[in-house]
Amino acid sequence: MTKFINYYNLCPIPEPKDFLGIAADKEKGNIITTLSKNIVIIITISTQKQVRSWSVVEKLSSKVVYDKRSEKYVGVFGNKTLRCWDESTADVNKSKKLRFHKNISELVTNEKDTFVLYDDGSFESLKTAIDTRKDCKQITSVPQHLQLVPDFNLSKGRIFTLPGGKQILTYFETNHTSGECHLVRLPLEDGNLRQRFPLKRGNLQTTVCGAAVIEGDGVPSLCTIWSDKRIFLLTLDDCAQPERSPGTFVSMLNHLKVDSSLSLLGLSGHSVAIYGANYGQKKESEGASLLLYNLQYKVIKVKQFFKVYFDFSKLWSIDNHILLALGQNLSVVQYRVSKELLSELVGTQVCNDYQTSVEGDQINEDDCIQDYLQYTTSIGKCTELEYVPKRTYHINEADGKSVAFIGVESFEKDLNHMRHINLHVDVRRASAASSDDQITLMSNHNDDGFTCRKIQIIASQMEKAGASEHEITEKLLWLLIKAELLSDIGVCLKRYTNISEKMLSKTLNFILKQFAITNPAIKDAASNETLILNGHRNSVMDIDINSEDKSEKDKKNKKKLHIPCSDRLAKEEGTLQTEIKDILNTLLSCNFDFTAIGNYIRQDIAYSEALILLEHLYNMLTDPDMTEFEERPSHDHTSVEFELQILRWFGVFLNTHFQKLALSKDVKLIEILLRWQELFIQYKHEIIELQETSALLYNIIQCKKLAEDRDYSKWYSIEQIHLF
Repeated sequence: MTKFINYYNLCPIPEPKDFLGIAADKEKGNIITTLSKNIVIIITISTQKQVRSWSVVEKLSSKVVYDKRSEKYVGVFGNKTLRCWDESTADVNKSKKLRFHKNISELVTNEKDTFVLYDDGSFESLKTAIDTRKDCKQITSVPQHLQLVPDFNLSKGRIFTLPGGKQILTYFETNHTSGECHLVRLPLEDGNLRQRFPLKRGNLQTTVCGAAVIEGDGVPSLCTIWSDKRIFLLTLDDCAQPERSPGTFVSMLNHLKVDSSLSLLGLSGHSVAIYGANYGQKKESEGASLLLYNLQYKVIKVKQFFKVYFDFSKLWSIDNHILLALGQNLSVVQYRVSKELLSELVGTQVCNDYQTSVEGDQINEDDCIQDYLQYTTSIGKCTELEYVPKRTYHINEADGKSVAFIGVESFEKDLNHMRHINLHVDVRRASAASSDDQITLMSNHNDDGFTCRKIQIIASQMEKAGASEHEITEKLLWLLIKAELLSDIGVCLKRYTNISEKMLSKTLNFILKQFAITNPAIKDAASNETLILNGHRNSVMDIDINSEDKSEKDKKNKKKLHIPCSDRLAKEEGTLQTEIKDILNTLLSCNFDFTAIGNYIRQDIAYSEALILLEHLYNMLTDPDMTEFEERPSHDHTSVEFELQILRWFGVFLNTHFQKLALSKDVKLIEILLRWQELFIQYKHEIIELQETSALLYNIIQCKKLAEDRDYSKWYSIEQIHLF
């Protein structure tokens, strides 16, 4: 599952056109920011603090990099000279100038070395370039087309490693006069074996909106986005041929405008980051989006919306951070990529602007033409007889009259197959067929469906529309909290697995408040804070289903949904307390990220609610009647470890409320913490005993292995005895 954890501004950019770029520093978590042609700053991403900085008199022509071989910072000045300095250098202007005979385009680094890329397309390692800089002889042969036409710009140089260990250098070559763009691929062992891949699609009048080289599935690949919304992918292995450019068609990009500039960045594997203006906006300045697109499954994994679109935009990736230069700000988006399932990605490709039937037919027709063109060398050879469109077949549904229903034997066979794969299926027998009866397969056998019919309709419609679990839970949980529907909150937590940390925190806050209200002992023993649930006592409640944050314009035309309010008064107090505990335990069994949820817990959960949960977690560990969490769907298809999950929640609240817990003099808090301390001491003794048992078990196993490997003599044997 991929998530954007947080977004924040790192530092301002004085002049966007003078911003030269970002490179990784020698220390992990730091970046080298060439903020302008005269300023270099090293910043720690996590703390947003400036570590060190240098100002130079002579203007830089490319970004400053760190050379791991010499352990020095290297900068290019005026395309002709280099300066090298270390972190202790106070004045870079006093560093020695290294003048070259050829213009330097940029410096490209890998894990071990740094390479100098010249304007004529040749390259060499930094050490070799410094040693041979006074020689007029060129290290690698210069392409003839670059000798005749010097008006070329080389950019986005990167070094990739092929599966066999061979390394290649790739960069984009743009002709300022004609506007033509090529991708150059050449091995580091021999710069003469260069290949130029034209970014052109035959005679089609299309232009490239964004291009980048990504890591791919072990082999680097060229990813291009074109003005007709198409995404192409070309593998850059040793068998790659320039005639195959731009590669194979992947999918259509319908979420961003392609008539405005796009920024494309390869992250890891099949994932790319795309920044551009939102599709359907009347003005480009109204909004933009940052997408993480999966080229393998052809879906969008996560989105980040921006209120304003900037023509000037550049993307970099350092560790698990995406750095965006947007306008006059350098921003950071922290993301997390964990083990992915296809079920988590389904639905994330749904766009808010649905296509009309005409647009869909046009896309299908274009796809068919594109498939045909892959086998045709020229468009002129295409005739009406050769072009055969794809056929679609319509299958009539069974109605019991014109088309017979499935037989009993076939139904029993399918039913047994579903039971073999651990699907919980309820079969209801009816005397006559009814169009209102529906069969729904649930991933959780404890899922009985929502009690509120309107909530069930909303959930079904969102699932049919292809919405992801993350989007469904964001809307449903907020709606259920407003309506105070406890039982349906439990259903939502059981049904869906991909729940954001934000909604887990808000739902936990609501459940703890309900827990305090229904338990008078907790309510009376709590601190001076009054636990009041700001709920509605009416039988019916109006809820705005548009969004949680509403503008003045949206308030005039907002949609309302009439949902029955809390059924708390209709249930007995004891039954309600049991139900709240069960729902709380269901929430505690949900998967979460320790760091991400801490920021929301700190804001949403007050001291009094934290006290309630600490006591409840202790009771879950010590109560002999307390059973483990009920089995529910998980990302790894394994049940959650009961004790480990409880200790993780305890660690979250101990970190988020440490200051309040340390300063509080509440007697009840001291009692709870003392009980936790005794429990941990008991765990510590058990761990020590288990360590001793583990050591004995290890010795027994090792002795068994030695006895099996020992070759005994028939005449005598020698044994070594250790006297203690």
